[in-house]
Formats: sequence, C-alpha cells, structure tokens
Amino acid sequence: MNKSKNNNNKKVVKVEQEKTVEKENNTTTTEIPQEIQDKLNVINDKIKVIFEENKKKMLEVEHKFNQQLKSQFKKRSELLQKSKDFQGFWGTILSKAMIDNFADNDQAVVDCLTNIEVETDINLEKDEITKKITLSFKDNSIFKNKQITKEIITDKEGNSTCKNTKIEYTNSTPITTKNNTNNKKRKQVDFAEQSFILTWLQSDDADLDTFEEFSRLYEDPFSILLEEDHDDDEEDDEDFDGEDEEEEDDE
Repeated sequence: MNKSKNNNNKKVVKVEQEKTVEKENNTTTTEIPQEIQDKLNVINDKIKVIFEENKKKMLEVEHKFNQQLKSQFKKRSELLQKSKDFQGFWGTILSKAMIDNFADNDQAVVDCLTNIEVETDINLEKDEITKKITLSFKDNSIFKNKQITKEIITDKEGNSTCKNTKIEYTNSTPITTKNNTNNKKRKQVDFAEQSFILTWLQSDDADLDTFEEFSRLYEDPFSILLEEDHDDDEEDDEDFDGEDEEEEDDE
C-alpha cells in the first residue's frame, strides 16, 4: 500500500513539473526580442500615418462631393416649391416612408411641412463632421416655428453632440393623450410625446440611424413614389387575376 501511494505521489510531482516546464516554454515563445519589437513599432507607426492620410483624402473627396450635391438639391427644392403640383410633396414622402415609426400626432406635423433640407458639412481643419436637417412649416396651430433644425456634430474621436431648435408651441396646441389638463406646459409635452418626429428633433440623443433615414429620403424621394406605384400595379394584377378565376369558375 505504501509503495502504491509513493508511486502516485511521484506521478503527481512529475505531472506538475511537466506543467511548469510547459508554462515556461510558452512564456519564452511569446516574448519578442527588443530589436524586432522596435522594427515592428516603426512599421505600425507608418501604417497609422497611411490610414490618417487616407482618411483626410477621403474627407476632402466627400467635402467636394457634398458641395456639388448641395447646389443641385437647392435647384430641386426651388423647383418643387414653385410648382403647384408638388404642394405637400415632403409630407407625402414622410408619410409613406416612415409610417411604421409614426405616433399619433406625426400626421398632423407632416401635414404642415413645406420643405426638408439635409446638409453634411465637413470641417477639414478640425476633422469634424456636421449633419444638419431643417424642416420648414407653413402657419399652423401646433407651433410658431417656421423652421425646426437639428444639428449632429461628430468630432475626430467619433463623439457626437446635438444642437436643437427650441419648439415654440401655440396656446391652441391640442391634447391627444388621456390625461387632459389645463396646464399649457403639460399640453406641449403631451403633444411632443405623441410625435416620433418632434421627439427626435428635440432629443439630445444623436441617433444617427434616424438622421441617415431622413438623408436617404432627401437624396432620392421619388423612389418612394415609384415603390408605391409598383405596389399599386401588383394589387391591380392580383385583382385582375382574381376576376379571371371567378369567370372560369362560373363557366
């Protein structure tokens, strides 16, 4: 019995020694000679410089691209506002494209909308990107603002801050929530809480995803109308096919 215990002890000691040796070997293999480490550091520094230079060049190209687009968007906006055929154009686009996000009061907001403008400005010196959306409104009973803007400023570190227009509600702003009150401030809060658009415009949260959705609609609003026409055509085809089947059954 004693011999068996001694043999087991020897095995345990041997296994522990092997683990220790293995650990030491692993440690030595991960160590990098200082000479190689210095060379790697030099290479990594050069890689960082290349990335920074490429980033600056891309920002310069994007800045030029945005300036070219801006002039064309301005011409389009002027043409849309002059034509009577496009009255309520942007309200229609938002209603169709963002209906899944709409709360109770959003339709009332977009019905007052006359124009949308989305801008992206790049400050090459500060390496700073400013994204701005401006919504223009006709006279309405909800708020006094002719324009409501939201700016999202992103610095070179990727940190974003917001600048928002303060919305000046009218005395006749309706209440659509259950908790009716005569408090004017409460009315304003109630209305904004039931509007996805107003809540986003007033929020200090950048929410770049929502901005990009507005930007996509602004860049190509007509695709939204084409999608609707395509859906209508498909519905007409389905109705037509259904009528044909009914006629065949009658025969």
